[in-house]
Amino acid sequence: MCSDEKLLLPEGTCDYPRFVYGTSSRVYVLEFRGTETVKTLMFSTDQDLQSFDIDWYRGWLYWANSTGHVKRFSLTVDQTEEVPTLQPACTVRVDQTTGNVFWLSCDQLCIGFTPVFLSKPRELYQAESDVRDMFVDWLRGVLYWLEKGHVSTMNLTGGATTEVMKMGDGVIGSMALDLRANSFLWNSQGEGLTSLSLVQGKAHLAGSRWNPLGSIMAALEPFMVSYSKDNITLWNRKDARRVLDVSVGSGVIGVVASMKKIQKGRPPPPPTTPPCRSPSVMCPGSSLCISQTQLCDRQRDCPDGYDEDNCVKSCSKKSDFRCKDRRNCVARILVCDGRSHCHDGSDEVGCPTIAAPTSKAAAQRCRLGAKQCLDGRGCVLHSHVCDGERDCQDGSDEQGCESINTSPNVPMIYMTTTTPYTQTPSPSTPPPPPQSSYSPPPPTTPPCRSPSVMCPGSSLCISQTQLCDRQRDCPDGYDEENCVDACKDPGDFLCKDRRKCVSRLEVCDGRAHCADGSDERECPSLPPCVLRCDREEVCLSQKQICDGKTDCRDGADERSCSSNSAANPRAVAPVPVKCRLGSLLCSDQRQCVLYGHVCDGEADCRDGSDELGCAIHCKTGEFQCSHGNRCLPQQQVCDGTPQCRDRSDEQDCWKPSKGCSHRCDNRTRCIPDSFLCDGERDCLDGSDEGICATNQCGASEFRCSSGQCVSGALRCDSHADCRDHSDEAGCAKPPRCPPELRCPRSHECLLKDWLCDGEEDCLDGSDEKNCKAAPLKCGQYQWACASRQQCVPASWRCDGGMDCHDGSDEKGCGRPKCASQLFQCSSEECVDPSLVCNQITNCPDGSDEGPGCVLQNCTSPAAPPCEHSCISTPHGPRCGCASGFQLRPSGVFCEDADECSLQQGALCSHTCLNTRGSYLCQCHPGYLLELDGHTCKSPVEPVLLACVTSELLLLGVRSASLRVLTSSSRPVFSLDYHWGRQRAYWLSLEQESILWASLDPHSPARGTLLKGVKSDCLVVDWVGENLYWLDGEEGQVLAAHLGRDLLRPQDCIVVLDEDLDQPRSLVLLPQKGMMFWSEIGSEPQIERSGMDGSERVVVVSRGLSWPVSLAVDHLAHRIYWTDEKLRCLGSAGLDGEDLKLLQLSETSSPFAVSVFNDRVYWSDTKRRTIQTAHKRTGKNRRVLLKRPGQPFGLKVVHPQAQVNVSSPCGRVKCSHLCLLAPGGAPGSGPRAVCRCPAGLLLSEDGVTCAPPVDSTFLLLLSPTTITQIFLRSMRGGLGLKQWPDHRVLPMPGVNEASTLDVSLRERGVYLADSAQGSVVLMALSKAGLAPAPGGPVLALQDEYVTALALDWVTLNLYWSSSRQPHVHVTATRGRYTRTLVQVSLEETSAIALHPATGRLCFTSLGRGDGKVGEAAGGMAQLQCANMDGGYEAMLWRKSVTPTSLVFSNKGTHLYWADLGAGVIGSVAVDGSDYRQYKTGPGILMSFTRTENMLLWLTMDNDITRLWFSDGGQPKKLWFEVQTNVVSLRAYSKTSQRGTNSCSEKNGNCSQLCLANPWGRRCKCGHGYHPVNDTACSPTPECPQGFRACWDSSNCFPDARFCDGVFDCPDLSDEQECSYGNAAAKPKDGNPASASPPLEDGAAQVRKNSLSCDQQRCGGHGTCVTADGVENCQCMLGYKGAFCQEGEGSGGSKAPLVLGLLTLLAVLVIAGLVFRRRRAMAADRGGGAEKETLMTNMEGRAVYFESFTNDLYDPSDSDPDDKVLVSSADGVSHQEEPLPAS
Repeated sequence: MCSDEKLLLPEGTCDYPRFVYGTSSRVYVLEFRGTETVKTLMFSTDQDLQSFDIDWYRGWLYWANSTGHVKRFSLTVDQTEEVPTLQPACTVRVDQTTGNVFWLSCDQLCIGFTPVFLSKPRELYQAESDVRDMFVDWLRGVLYWLEKGHVSTMNLTGGATTEVMKMGDGVIGSMALDLRANSFLWNSQGEGLTSLSLVQGKAHLAGSRWNPLGSIMAALEPFMVSYSKDNITLWNRKDARRVLDVSVGSGVIGVVASMKKIQKGRPPPPPTTPPCRSPSVMCPGSSLCISQTQLCDRQRDCPDGYDEDNCVKSCSKKSDFRCKDRRNCVARILVCDGRSHCHDGSDEVGCPTIAAPTSKAAAQRCRLGAKQCLDGRGCVLHSHVCDGERDCQDGSDEQGCESINTSPNVPMIYMTTTTPYTQTPSPSTPPPPPQSSYSPPPPTTPPCRSPSVMCPGSSLCISQTQLCDRQRDCPDGYDEENCVDACKDPGDFLCKDRRKCVSRLEVCDGRAHCADGSDERECPSLPPCVLRCDREEVCLSQKQICDGKTDCRDGADERSCSSNSAANPRAVAPVPVKCRLGSLLCSDQRQCVLYGHVCDGEADCRDGSDELGCAIHCKTGEFQCSHGNRCLPQQQVCDGTPQCRDRSDEQDCWKPSKGCSHRCDNRTRCIPDSFLCDGERDCLDGSDEGICATNQCGASEFRCSSGQCVSGALRCDSHADCRDHSDEAGCAKPPRCPPELRCPRSHECLLKDWLCDGEEDCLDGSDEKNCKAAPLKCGQYQWACASRQQCVPASWRCDGGMDCHDGSDEKGCGRPKCASQLFQCSSEECVDPSLVCNQITNCPDGSDEGPGCVLQNCTSPAAPPCEHSCISTPHGPRCGCASGFQLRPSGVFCEDADECSLQQGALCSHTCLNTRGSYLCQCHPGYLLELDGHTCKSPVEPVLLACVTSELLLLGVRSASLRVLTSSSRPVFSLDYHWGRQRAYWLSLEQESILWASLDPHSPARGTLLKGVKSDCLVVDWVGENLYWLDGEEGQVLAAHLGRDLLRPQDCIVVLDEDLDQPRSLVLLPQKGMMFWSEIGSEPQIERSGMDGSERVVVVSRGLSWPVSLAVDHLAHRIYWTDEKLRCLGSAGLDGEDLKLLQLSETSSPFAVSVFNDRVYWSDTKRRTIQTAHKRTGKNRRVLLKRPGQPFGLKVVHPQAQVNVSSPCGRVKCSHLCLLAPGGAPGSGPRAVCRCPAGLLLSEDGVTCAPPVDSTFLLLLSPTTITQIFLRSMRGGLGLKQWPDHRVLPMPGVNEASTLDVSLRERGVYLADSAQGSVVLMALSKAGLAPAPGGPVLALQDEYVTALALDWVTLNLYWSSSRQPHVHVTATRGRYTRTLVQVSLEETSAIALHPATGRLCFTSLGRGDGKVGEAAGGMAQLQCANMDGGYEAMLWRKSVTPTSLVFSNKGTHLYWADLGAGVIGSVAVDGSDYRQYKTGPGILMSFTRTENMLLWLTMDNDITRLWFSDGGQPKKLWFEVQTNVVSLRAYSKTSQRGTNSCSEKNGNCSQLCLANPWGRRCKCGHGYHPVNDTACSPTPECPQGFRACWDSSNCFPDARFCDGVFDCPDLSDEQECSYGNAAAKPKDGNPASASPPLEDGAAQVRKNSLSCDQQRCGGHGTCVTADGVENCQCMLGYKGAFCQEGEGSGGSKAPLVLGLLTLLAVLVIAGLVFRRRRAMAADRGGGAEKETLMTNMEGRAVYFESFTNDLYDPSDSDPDDKVLVSSADGVSHQEEPLPAS
C-alpha cells in the first residue's frame, strides 16, 4: 500500500503522481509532491499540436499536428520519426503493451493503427458519423470510442464492434479512461461527476461531495485530473478531496497519466518487446504477466484478483455453451463447427471424430503438399499430419500415426516482431533472457506449437508454409516481411520459401537448413540414404550410423549400437520404414515418398519404384504434365490448383475478357479492349496499336488505311478526316477550291487562314513553306522569348521545363535546388554523389573536385554522424538522405519528404498518397493507373460532342473516329447530353426550340423537347433529371423536368431572375447541388449559387473580359472558362481561389470549353479547330479536329463525366419539379428542393404543388373603390398589363379610404376613412357595397385612424389613430371603447390579431426631425401583447419602417413589409428565427400572405405592380395597372373559422370580451367600472368640481386635469389637452392628446380644447366669424368649406395627405433608397431594368359578368370545425426560407 499522497506504479513501486499535459507547442510534466508541484518541460515544437500520447516503456512521445501528420520523438535521444498513417490523423493513442500507435483521422471517420516499427498502417474501423474521442485500454486489449452519443468497443486487433452504453448529449468537455479502475469518468450537464464501470456496464453519479468544474482530463485510481479556467486540479477519489490547483494557462489539448520516469540519454528498450507477450495478460497495477489459461481458473493469480473478475457463472441463454475457462458463452450452433470461438478452444473439444459422409463430387480438392481429410471436408498440410494436433474435424490427420515422443524437451517458439527463434527448455537450459523488466515467465502452454508461428500483436498462429508465400496471413503482414528475393552471394542457395539463403556447401548435406527442406531436395542419390529421421528431413548414410555422433534429434542413429561402435562403426541392417498416411513405401522399404510425387517423372525412391508402372501416354481427354508422366482429368486443368509438379496444368490459362482483352509486354500486362487502336501506346512493345489496320468499321463508315473509322459522309469532302489523309485519296470529282488553296497532288482544300498558321495541313507540309515571319506581339498573359520569335504563357516561365526554343524561359530563374541525395555543382547541375571527389571532373565547371576531397572527407574523424549517408565534397563532408527523404535543419538526420505536398498536383493525375520515403498515385473509381505509375486513364474512350457550323459531330478523342450525329441549317452554340438516357440536347436558333437526338448509332431517334425557347446556353442535370437554360434577354435561369418527351411552357419554372447582367454561359455541378454562370455585362464576373437559386455568391470578378463558356472539373474541384476577348483559358477553385490564366498563341478565338480527366478541350472559331492540352499546365497541346466550318458548342461524352450519384429527389417525392441545392454539411451531397410551375403553389408540406384554392381572394383598396380578385384568376396568365378577372366595388360615402378589414360572417367590410376620421361598416351584396344602418362604428374629430384590425370572433375592433397612438378596442355592437396598450412612440401604423392564440401585435413608429422611421433618426418597433392588453413585450426593433402585419396561420410567426428596407420580414413570436425576402425593384407599398404565398404591391413611375412568390422561388409579376392602391388584404373560406372563449354569449361578459392564450378576460369601457369578473356598471358621477378618470377608478379636481402631471392610472387626465407651452407637457414623453370616452351610439369627440383653426379648418385655414357664423378662410392650395380639398387637377387630396402622413414620409425615404439602387444597377449593368415599365395602359373594365362570386355565406362553413386560421396564411421567402408554420 502507498500513502495517500503517492501512487502505485506498474513496476510495483510507490511514487508521487505525475501527469503530463500538452499545449499547442509544448508538453510538460507536473509532479504533485504533497502541497507542492514540480513542472518540467518535456518537449517543445513549432508545430501546432492537436493530440499527444507517450510510450512509457520505449521512450517515445507521439503527437499529431494540425496538418494531420503524426510523428514521434525519442525522449532519451534527440530523434524524430514520421509515423505513417492511411489518412491525415489528429488524435493519437499508444498501446503500452505492443507499442503500436492508434490514430483517429482528422475527419473523425476512420480509426486505424500503425505498428511500433512503423510498417504499413492498417484501418480498423470506418465510422458512419463523427467519432468524438478514442481510448486504448492496453491492459485488456480493448479499444473504445464515442460515436453517435454511444460508447463503442472492439479488440485492438479489430473485429466486431459492440455498443457499451448510450451517453447522450450531456457530457461537458472531455472524458477520461481510468485503466486501473476500468471505468470512464466525465462531467455531466447539471449532474456533476459521473462514472461508468466497464465491468458492471452501469453509470452512477458521484454525489454532491464532488464539484469538479470543466473537463475530466485524466484518471489513474485513486487520482483524477480536471481542467477549467486555465487551472489543472488534482483530486483524490478516495475521499473526494481537492488536492491541489495549478495554473497552467489556456489551450491545454490533453493530459495523460505518467507510468514511469524516463531518463534522458538512456536509449529506449527495443520497441518490439511489449511488457507482456501476446497472448499473455498483465495484471493491473503490477508487472506480473499471466497466461490466458490462468484467467477464470478459480485461482487468484493477480494481486488484486483481476484474473477472476468478469467470469461467467451461467449463460444468459440456456441453449448457449459456456466455455470451460468461464470467460464467455457461445451459441450452440457454433460448437463443433471446426472453428474455435472460446479462448481456450473448449467449444471444439470432445466433438465427434467421424464426420458425416461427403460425396466425392462435393469433396474439397487439396493443393500440392496437403492431405485431404477422410470426410472430404478439409485439407491439412502434410507437416501437420501426426503432429499431435487434430486439424481435420474428423481427426483423420492423427489416425494411424506412430507414438510420438512427448517428453518435456518439446521445442517451444517465442515470438518477437523481428525473427522467431526456437528453444528447447530443459533443467539445464534456462529460459530465454528477458528483453525488458516486464518479460513474463515462460508460459506453461506455448501460445503456438512448433513449428507454427504467432503473428505479432495478435493470438493468430500460422504454419511455416504460410511465411513468404506471397499471401498476407498475419493482420499486420508480418508473414510477408523480411522475405528474400535474391541472395547477396550469387553462390548461395535461395530456399524456395524465400525466407533465407544457405551456403552452397550446406546443400544436399543430409540435413535441412531451409525451413521447407528445399536445400535437401533433388539431391544425388549417392551415398545411399540408409536412415531418414526427424520427420524424414535428415538423410543418413551408412557411415553416419553408430559413429558416436547423434545426428537425429531423437538419437535413432545411435540406438542399438555396441559400446565400441564409435570407434569401430558397424554396418546396421536397414530397418523397414513405416510410412505415415499420405506416403508411399518404396520397394526397398527404406524410404517413403508422398503420393503427389508418384509418377511425376522424377525418381524419388532410390530404387526408382515410385516411377514404375506409370503411364507413358495419357488417355484421350486427359492432360499430361510437361515434366513427368502424370496424367490429369481435364477438369483439373486451369482450376486454380496446380496438380503437376511443374505447374504446367495452370499455365496458359488466360481467357480474354472485357477488362483484359490483350496481353502484351511478354504477358506481364493486360489492357482492356477500349485501349486497342486508340492512338495511345499503352504497351511497351506497341502491340496494342500494331493490329489496327485489320479493324472493321460500321456499314455507314469509311475505314482509313490506318484503321481509323470516319463517317462515310466525310469521304471525298475535300478535307482530310483520316490521320493519313486516305479519305481524300482516289476521289473522282475534283476539289471545289482554287489551286492556290489546294494541297499539291491531293484532293484536299485549305482555308486562307490555314496557310502559315504553324500547323501542317498538307501531307507534304507545303502549306507551311515560304512563310514570312509576322511581327511578334505577345498577349497580356504571355511572356516573350529572348529570340523575339515566340510567345509562351506567363505561367510557363521558370516552371522547370524549357518551352522557348532558345530556352530563355528558364534563364534567370534563380539557383535550382537539387534533391538531398544529389550534389549540386557551382554551375547549378546536379550529379550523383558517387561522382564527387572521385578524381574525375563531372561538373562542367569542375566544382565536384578539389583539395577538400582529400583534406577532409567522410572518413575524417570530424565527419558528421549522418543518419543515411555521408557525401565527400570539395567543401568538406555533408550528410545526404535517400530518395524520398530530406535533411532536417540539424543537417544530420533525415525525415520523410512529403512529395504530395511539395509538388501538389504535379505528380499524380488524380490523388497522391504520401508514404515513407516515397508516394503512391491512386485513381478515382472508373479509371486505371498507367504503366508510368502517375497517369490515370479511363477504359472507355472519351468522345467529343461538337457542333461544326451546322453539323453535330461525335469525335473519338483517342481513335479519332468521326461520326455525323445530325445536321441543321444554322449553327448550334450550346449543347449537352444525358448519358443515362443516351440523348444529346441542343438549342436550335432556327426553330427556337430545344431538340434532341439519340447517341446510339443504331437508333436514329430524334425529336423536339420544348418549343418557343430563346436561349444562349443549356445544360443537363443528370442527377435531378432536369434541363436548365439561360435566357439572356430576360436575364433568367429556367429549368424543366426531363420526364416527358415533349415539354410545355407551363412545365418550366424560373430558377433565378434577379440582377443578372447579360448571362452568357451556365454549367452545373449536381454532385454538390451547385451551378455557375458567367456574365458579360459592364462588370464581367462568374457567379455561383445552388441549383435552386439559393446561396448566391460572386466567385470570380477579376481577370475577366468576355467569359463566353464555362466547364467544371469535378475531379479537381475547379471551374474553367474561355475568355474570347483576352484569348485565353482561365481556371479557379470553386470558391474563386487559385486563379490561373493560360494564354496560348494557338488560341486566337476560344469559344466553348470542356474538361475531362487530365485534359481540357476547347473550340477556336477563328482557327476552326478543336484543341486539347493538359488541364493544369496547358502543355502537350494537340489539334483534334480541323475543318472548314467554325466549331462552336463542345462537350465531352463519357460515363465518368456524369457520375451516377444518388438523387435526393427520389426520397423527397416532389409532385412536380425537384431541384438540387447544396447540402448543409461540408462534403455532404445535395439536398432536394421542390418547386412549382406557374399557376401552382407549394403546399405547407413542401412537396405538393396545387392550384390556388377557389375561395381565396384579394381586396385591393383604393381611396374610393375596392377591387376584388380571386387567386384562381392567376390561371389566366402572368405578367399582365391590365387587371385580371376582377370586380370593382365603389364605396359610397367614403372620401379617402386608408385601410380595411372584413367580417366574412357579417359579409361586412370595415373601412377607415381618413378624410372623415371615421370607421364605417359596409354591407356587401351582389349589388355592391352599401353603408350598414346605425352610422359609423367609430367617429373621430380632427384625427384619423392609422391602424385597424377586426377580431372576427367577437367583432371587436382594434384601432389606433393619429392623435391617439395607443392601441384601443371598441365593441362594434355595444359601442364600448377601452384603451388596451399604451404606446410610447409617435404613431401606430399596423395591427395584427390572432384570435386562436389570443395574441396581438402592432408596429409603432418614432419621429426624428419631422420624419418617420429609424432611418430618419427616430425608431420603429414591433411589439406584441395578449388581446386583453396583458404581457406587452418588444418583439423586434431592427426594421426601418414596418407595416402590413400578418400572422402565420398557426400564429407562430409574424410577417411584415419593411417599406424603408424594401424587404418582407418574418420572425417567430418569441423573437427568434428572423428571415427576410427581397422584393426587388420598385417602392414597396403593401403586403399580405395567404395559401403559402407572399403577395405585395410596388409602385414605380405611377404604375402599381402586384408580385407574388412562395418564398422559395423567384418573384413573379402577376399584373401591373396605373391605379393608386393603398392597401392589400387576402381572405378565404378558411380565414375566419372556429371559436374561442369569447364565442359563446360574448364569454358571458357584459361589455368587452378580450381573448388571451389562457381563455378570456372581461373588460369595461370608458365610463364604466367592473362590478365583478363579467359585469360592468356606469361610473358614479364625481362631486362638483371633480372629474372621473376614463377607467372610473378615481375622481380628481378639475385643476389636476391637463396640468402636465399624470394622476389617473390610465393617464386619461392628461389626454386631449392643449398646452400653452411645451414645458407644460408631461415629462415622460407620452402623447398629450386623445379622444375622450366614447358614449353609446357613434363615438363623438369633444371640442372644448382645440382652436377653431384646428377643429373647423383642419389646420389649413383661419376661422372668420361673420353674422355669428364661423367660416374658414383657407390657405393657399386648399379650398372647400373646411379647407379639406387641395387645388389640384384631381379630387380632394388634402384628406389623403392628412390620412397618410406616415406613408408619404416613408415613400420619400423609400424613393430615395430606390433611386439610389436603380442608379447603382444602371452603372453596373448598362442601365437596364429587367422589368418592363408600362406606359400605355388599356382601359380598366368596371365589371366582368363572369365574376359572380360574393363574400361567403357563413352557412357554407362547417359548424363543427374548431380550427382557427388567421386571415392570411403563407410561406416563406427566398434568401433564407421563411417558415411555413
